[in-house]
Amino acid sequence: MLIEKGTDKAVYTLRVLTNDDPDILGKLFLTIGTSGAGVGDIARVGSGLNHTTRDIDVLVDNDVHLKRILEEVGKLEAVKIQAVYNHVEEMHRGGKIAMTPTQKVRNISDIRKLYTPGVAYICKLIQADESLYQKYTSVKRMVAIVTNGTAILGLGDIGVKAGMPVMEGKALLFNHLAGLSGVPILIDSHDSDEIVRTVANIAKGFGAIKLEDIASPECFEI
Repeated sequence: MLIEKGTDKAVYTLRVLTNDDPDILGKLFLTIGTSGAGVGDIARVGSGLNHTTRDIDVLVDNDVHLKRILEEVGKLEAVKIQAVYNHVEEMHRGGKIAMTPTQKVRNISDIRKLYTPGVAYICKLIQADESLYQKYTSVKRMVAIVTNGTAILGLGDIGVKAGMPVMEGKALLFNHLAGLSGVPILIDSHDSDEIVRTVANIAKGFGAIKLEDIASPECFEI
């Protein structure tokens, strides 16, 4: 389920079929609202001669709250609940990011150029002149997204594993908005010095370091 930042609301999608009476949609939203839920995105997914199917996101407190809303909506004439989806779980299943190559391997000749023996020539160039490091590697597009999981959104100290979906989300936005490759770095420690040492030891592999969701006062020390 999706947890809205700053709230404990969860988002579910109701697929509902209604007739085209203009009052029906208003009654549907009124029923959802008086049941204590909020309404998010609304999308029309199908229509017929006298009916329309829509996906409606509802913000609820928990599964019990959702069940109560479904019961109330089910009492409305000319409204049929066709399905209840948790699209958020599906969108996160398997993670949201992956490291993908910028070059294609089409044949053995490409492998020889991109890997051995061709890559040794590039290694020697960088060894002789380290200013070529960014020219011949992807490091300038790489951002380390570093967290120890102690201040994840409004959820607090939930640990690095539970915080990983947020780090993946940051990486996804970096790529989508700026063409950068964000790499989550999970440091399972509350020791500021250990975090600093870890970041310092991996820094050469990145063009930038982003410290993310680290609690105070450690965030200032780091």
